[in-house]
Amino acid sequence: MQKNKACLRSALLAAVFLCAAAFAQEERAGQSSAIIVQKSKAPQINSLNVRDKDFMLKQFDDEVEQNKRFFISGNDVFPSFYAYTVNNDDDLFNLAARFCIRYDTFCLINGITGAEEHIKGKTLLLPSADGIFVPLEESKNLSSLEFLLQKNRLALLEDTRHLRYNIDGKDFAFFPGEKFTTTERAFFLDTSMQLPVKNYRISSRYGQRANPFNGAKTQFHRGVDMAVPEGSNVFACKSGTVKGRGESSVYGKWLQIDHGRGMTSFYAHLSSIQESAKKGAVVRAGELIAKSGSTGQVTGPHLHFEIWLNGKSVDPAAYGNF
Repeated sequence: MQKNKACLRSALLAAVFLCAAAFAQEERAGQSSAIIVQKSKAPQINSLNVRDKDFMLKQFDDEVEQNKRFFISGNDVFPSFYAYTVNNDDDLFNLAARFCIRYDTFCLINGITGAEEHIKGKTLLLPSADGIFVPLEESKNLSSLEFLLQKNRLALLEDTRHLRYNIDGKDFAFFPGEKFTTTERAFFLDTSMQLPVKNYRISSRYGQRANPFNGAKTQFHRGVDMAVPEGSNVFACKSGTVKGRGESSVYGKWLQIDHGRGMTSFYAHLSSIQESAKKGAVVRAGELIAKSGSTGQVTGPHLHFEIWLNGKSVDPAAYGNF
């Protein structure tokens, strides 16, 4: 009986590889359409604790091992996809260890662009081969991490021989064996908020305050004013993409960064902005983006710093020691 089961499992596994190979070869030949993958139709892995009893988990393990051997020997790799619903004891890193695939392989196809994202109770799609899935959408629809992945792999994307997948309606290019660069990993793991200037003094906090130019009126101050000497270094408080930069009569020279998941930061009264901090540029947490100044409507040199979440200003003190 055991021998029959083993033979059946081997036959099914061989059929899976043959189907995946056929799809992939057709895709490489035509490049007219992507291989369609739907999470709702993927085989479901039910448990990580009974590997000898869960047939789908055993099949997934066998495919992962086979694809690792294929990659090492220089053969083509064609992943298939399984579904797993995350329980309360799981996180990205222990899932990667227990499934023997890297977290950077499955995070983007599941819409996960940061290590701090909540995944408990979420059904994840798991490919049976290590590699990077680079989204093929226009940059305006991408997170900072996805944009960086595209930017770093332009030459690879121009080579039409790569496999393409449409995963739940979103197009990806798959590159076997690729993994996050050091910078991409830093973006993914970046969960902290850094101070935008050093050696500062808070000259005005978030909330209602007397108008500094007309003490008889009050106004709502949507940020914090951090008094620093003219020309002090200004750093990105968190990794993200430069959303805009400009100059106005009130804010002087200003810069805005989109950090993804609804968060943006705003820096104003700058004396200068780094050439590298162009609109659309990706910046890392702690990267030099500007110099402080006294441009616009001010009573002295300082950095005006704001945090916005889902279109509303919030007190920066909620994110750091301001």
